[in-house]
Amino acid sequence: MIAAFTRGPDDTVLVDLRSAEARLLADLFGDLLELLAGEDPQSLRPNQADPLAAQLGLDGLGDDTPPARPDDPALARLFPDAYPDDPDATAEFRRYTQADLTAERRRRANVALETLDRIKGGGRLSLIPVEAAAWLGALNDLRLVLGTRLEITSDDQEPGQDFGPADPRTAYIPVYYYLGYLQETLVEALSA
Repeated sequence: MIAAFTRGPDDTVLVDLRSAEARLLADLFGDLLELLAGEDPQSLRPNQADPLAAQLGLDGLGDDTPPARPDDPALARLFPDAYPDDPDATAEFRRYTQADLTAERRRRANVALETLDRIKGGGRLSLIPVEAAAWLGALNDLRLVLGTRLEITSDDQEPGQDFGPADPRTAYIPVYYYLGYLQETLVEALSA
């Protein structure tokens, strides 16, 4: 039986993970952290050149050089253009939000990894609400990255429909569905 999140006592969320599932998720969350490592929050914060920004408590956000749109399509999916028809507004949005968004994505993946450490060999994982929320965000991030790698561009598209039989990415299609299932059961458990 594939693991599913369920509601536990005292607002906890429970999931029974086999050892292989726990290892897979730990590897995926680790890969997500590696991907996000290229988006170092400190390097994304421009220097403090704008005195008004400093006065308003927006320390380090005053440089006129916003972070560029990521070259990696998966990172670009995680950090899309806020205003696709307005490059200047998008640049300003990135300038003030990219570092914090990156830090939050990293925090969520770290929480997921830290909680998985409690059941290294598999077993029942109990998450308090703040941990469950971090898991939900981290699972969503993983699905966005994997969906990009699988070239999914619309909701009704089947993953890998254009891949040849020897394409190594086909091995990740079941993982994509598994992550979706976990995400769905976690939403249901949180809503119960």
